[in-house]
Amino acid sequence: MRLFWRALLLLVLGSGLARAEIYQWTDSAGRVHFTQNLGQVPPRHRALAEARANTAKRDPIQRVQTYTTPAAPDAANGTPLGMEPGADETYRIAVSRAGTGMLVQVMLNNTTSAPFLIDTGASDVLIPQAVADRLGLKVGPNTRTKRFATANGVVTHPVVMLRSVALGGAVVENVPASITPNLQFGLLGLSYFNHFTYNIDAARGIVTLKPNHMAEFGGIRGGRSEAQWSSEYRNLHARMAQVGAEKARTPSNHSRELRRLDAKLADLERELGLLEAEADQARVPMVWRD
Repeated sequence: MRLFWRALLLLVLGSGLARAEIYQWTDSAGRVHFTQNLGQVPPRHRALAEARANTAKRDPIQRVQTYTTPAAPDAANGTPLGMEPGADETYRIAVSRAGTGMLVQVMLNNTTSAPFLIDTGASDVLIPQAVADRLGLKVGPNTRTKRFATANGVVTHPVVMLRSVALGGAVVENVPASITPNLQFGLLGLSYFNHFTYNIDAARGIVTLKPNHMAEFGGIRGGRSEAQWSSEYRNLHARMAQVGAEKARTPSNHSRELRRLDAKLADLERELGLLEAEADQARVPMVWRD
């Protein structure tokens, strides 16, 4: 999955998402690239990339649909086994293929549809800036940020809350997400998938989702597990300790450097306060905030 993430970071923003074809090529270093703009494919790879896209377009697996998988009927009364009135459906969603990735059409806030790559290695949903603009998401001085390790180094993205994220008929409300300017397609990560027992059949191009009710039972808070919340706190506290140690090593006559470190500590304390506010809103237990 990390290799796929690195490949995504090499995407160049195309002229738009009007075309449905996804062109793929591999460079001399073995890196896989994806784009929806054929003009961005190097000339020597263009014919093969176009041929692959045309083949994929004819593949019926490209159609995005939602299915309900019925349980076997109970011989005694004809009622499906394991299903009671109001029981959850199992969603089977056929997806498009993008090289080794799987592309789906996702509805955000019940207003905006956009293509997303499935990435269960991503902690949150990542939204391209263009999609965030269509959603009217606003980022201000009180917006929390989150750091991501990428092939190009560590980047910082603002964190927002989506009212809803829907893949087929599988809807999750209040989903944390981050906005990134670097991706052509969004990434559908664990802040969505944490709510399901899921199976990804890459060979057939089918994703199966069944609600796991972990949010209702307290196993998921604000779209994140205990391990994810603890990781956010540990990372932030580690950064604060690192800056504090750097400040302690700085000679007292280096006033400019000390002012810079003080400002950095103040910014990290502000980030901690924003994280605490988000955790309070999600009713995250204190034991998860280590």
